[in-house]
Amino acid sequence: MSTADEELLAEMLKAVEANMVSLRDAYQQRAQLTAVGTAANKLVTIVVNADGVVIETRMADDIADELSPAEIAKAVTTAAQQACAEVKRKADELAAPMRERHAGMPKLSELLPGLPDELSLPTLTEASTAPPGSAEREEPDAERNGTRRAGPGVTEPGW
Repeated sequence: MSTADEELLAEMLKAVEANMVSLRDAYQQRAQLTAVGTAANKLVTIVVNADGVVIETRMADDIADELSPAEIAKAVTTAAQQACAEVKRKADELAAPMRERHAGMPKLSELLPGLPDELSLPTLTEASTAPPGSAEREEPDAERNGTRRAGPGVTEPGW
């Protein structure tokens, strides 16, 4: 390995170390994130944590006078989805500086010829927000295979 290669490797290792520190800090900041979603003219408020877990649900005292049970259920779903979208936006904002730093780093192939330019994980498919039993949730070949579900409903005994 030439002196130039050794210097490039040392520079990359420093950058990786700095990125690890930034990543640790970002993970700690992410763990503290929350977001709020509201629906039905603020009659329903949902708070979620960074993982999208509902940590608080608030409803106006007079919600039953204003909305039917079906409308309340829809408002809770809408508010939760809104809060989850907001917490995802906040988490993406936290990660943006690291993505920018990563983009400025030398390619792996520059350091070790023959390696791919990037080692990357496959991207996750975004989870559906469609309710259970909806057409969007059906598996593409479910009808043809005869594995189509009968529809929504709780089937576990004791529920």
